[in-house]
Amino acid sequence: MSRAAYEIRAAGEVPSRVLEDFAGVSVTIDVAGSTIRADLADEAELHGVLDALRRGGFVLVDVRKETDYEPEAPAAFPRPSLGSWRTPEA
Repeated sequence: MSRAAYEIRAAGEVPSRVLEDFAGVSVTIDVAGSTIRADLADEAELHGVLDALRRGGFVLVDVRKETDYEPEAPAAFPRPSLGSWRTPEA
């Protein structure tokens, strides 16, 4: 299974610390409860997020997979120019 995005609704206010072990997960809170948006690698990671919510005592209201999801391209890391590197002097 390739990467997928999910919207997870839970009753109550889910603190971000409950999901801090998962990259690509954000929590917004409104009067209806918490909405968790998650960009996940596979179903195993989804089940990890759901298990973390259950262990925290939160009731799941809805879980939806986004159908029009297009994963973001990984960010390119800038390479230092070779001229900026220095060798230690003895």
